[in-house]
Amino acid sequence: MNMKEKSKEEQLDYAKNSVCEKELWDLHKSSYMNVRRAVARNTNITQRIANNLSVDPVLNVSYMALKNSKSTILRDFSHLSLSPCILCEKDERYLDCNSCPEKRKFR
Repeated sequence: MNMKEKSKEEQLDYAKNSVCEKELWDLHKSSYMNVRRAVARNTNITQRIANNLSVDPVLNVSYMALKNSKSTILRDFSHLSLSPCILCEKDERYLDCNSCPEKRKFR
């Protein structure tokens, strides 16, 4: 079974815990932002995966990828007002953004 056939929850578990380069490569292309974000935070990703995610169009993903030590991409976010959602360090498997009090404060 390939990663695209797995549920979002299964993809999140793999993204968080996998040490397999092929699995992480497949997951870094997931349609789920939280899966890509979890991959970006995984210390077992390659430089290529980190750099790909560093330019992800979703700021929640690219910001976390840039924080990964494997990323060699430089981007400056100092001119942006980063929301608590982007800076959030919670485990993606347990995020409930809709009920997050920080999200409500930012709006």
